[in-house]
Amino acid sequence: MKSLLTKIAVGLLALIVISTISSYFFFRYQVDQMLGGNTEIVDVEQFKATAGKIAITNVGILSSDSASILPEQTVLIEGEKIVSVGRSINVPDDYFVVSGKGRYLIPGLIDSHVHIKKSSNDFLLYVANGITHIGEMTGMEHHFDYLKEIRSGKIGPTMFIASPKVNSHKSLKATFRSLFEKRHQNFINPVEGREAVRKFKALGYGAIKLSSDLDAEIYFAINDEAMKIGIPVIGHLPVGLTLSDLYQSGQSQLAHIDSITHNLVNEFGGLYAENSESFLQHVEAQADEIAATFKEREIALASTVWLHKSRPYQDFNLPDFFKTIEIEYQNPGWLEGSFVSKGCLPGDNTYENPHNTSAEGIQSWTIYYYAYNKAIEIITKALIRHDVTITAGTDSLGACGMIAGFSLHKELETLVEIGMTEAQALRSATSESAKWMGVNAGVIQEGYRADLVLLNKNPLDDIRNTKSIEAVIVSGKYLNRGELDKMLDAVKNANNESRTKNIEAYLN
Repeated sequence: MKSLLTKIAVGLLALIVISTISSYFFFRYQVDQMLGGNTEIVDVEQFKATAGKIAITNVGILSSDSASILPEQTVLIEGEKIVSVGRSINVPDDYFVVSGKGRYLIPGLIDSHVHIKKSSNDFLLYVANGITHIGEMTGMEHHFDYLKEIRSGKIGPTMFIASPKVNSHKSLKATFRSLFEKRHQNFINPVEGREAVRKFKALGYGAIKLSSDLDAEIYFAINDEAMKIGIPVIGHLPVGLTLSDLYQSGQSQLAHIDSITHNLVNEFGGLYAENSESFLQHVEAQADEIAATFKEREIALASTVWLHKSRPYQDFNLPDFFKTIEIEYQNPGWLEGSFVSKGCLPGDNTYENPHNTSAEGIQSWTIYYYAYNKAIEIITKALIRHDVTITAGTDSLGACGMIAGFSLHKELETLVEIGMTEAQALRSATSESAKWMGVNAGVIQEGYRADLVLLNKNPLDDIRNTKSIEAVIVSGKYLNRGELDKMLDAVKNANNESRTKNIEAYLN
């Protein structure tokens, strides 16, 4: 009998061990699937770039303030640096010469708010769209491996890497995310929050990224510790806190302009169809004071306005919305989701409301979306008037509909529609973002990084001309239009090979 009980106990123990290991690998696979880690990887060695000494001659270049085009300039590049810029420059015989006649040279674009997951394919989408720097806003340790590869010569944008998103949930889900997903890390008291700040700085992260799900006491402790050791705090304003709390905290950047709108909605007691006009009056009354305080406190904002403009389209008619964006380039893992997280296709999309089918419901939500986006517009215009630092950001790969690389051009178009000039929009995606990240880029001057975009049309005439890309120079490597097209085709083919769901109905 004793022997039988022993065998049963050993058998149960073995079953528990096997089940635990199996569960771990099952969830690990599902998390990687959702993060795009199971998508076929493109071999970047197939793309041929010219590097070394490069001259771009007789080209119009964007001035340092982005306000004008300087005609008939020559730009000399050696390695990753611009070594000379001017109108009368002799080009040595050992330079690879690119004629810029009739074209326009701008600094490489910067998307200050992205979420790279676990597929390096997405780097190619940024480069092919003229984006040479990105701000990774939910850092993970493998991002440093990506950055090391890029610094060693692999094609890709340079990265600013913020810490994993810091939150203070006390739940099984939060524990699960900290264990498996790594993008979110949970700290449940101020002491742990302070330790996290020191840990993340020691690991090399460029900033501490805050979640909206953060306890107030831990929020202030994190900001205090960060100021003591000299690392910026960026991201969301936690739920329950006010703009006044933000002003006093030391947080140096807010992750979305709509965070201000969201705070005003809470302050107003909610936004509904019936109170939308009075809410907008409330926003108008406060916008300039808010903007002036952001300027005084030197708090920057990532824009992400295109995301919120897209929300009603994703809510009411998601299939048609997909036909207006480059969905075929979206990593299929993130698009389809997995057992552990929803994706972005109909039925899973966070912004879609399939139950919102009545005429009354649609009308009510239409008014809500109009008022919310109008509030964002009012606030953005005030921020522009008060010269608050706005960095162009998209939330690409973090929010449904925001396709890596492509979404930044839509972001710039939306900023201009709201009230930025073309020059201001360009600055938000070049010099302003570079300054905020602390990188030697964003302008075309001697000594700056050779991260540049050669355009066929003048972006100061029409911001949509940022899409007229003839060539991209990233970290001193020149990629012509043919190579950029090969990159896009390679990513699309890899995505198609890795799909489990057919998206033909959503393609234009």
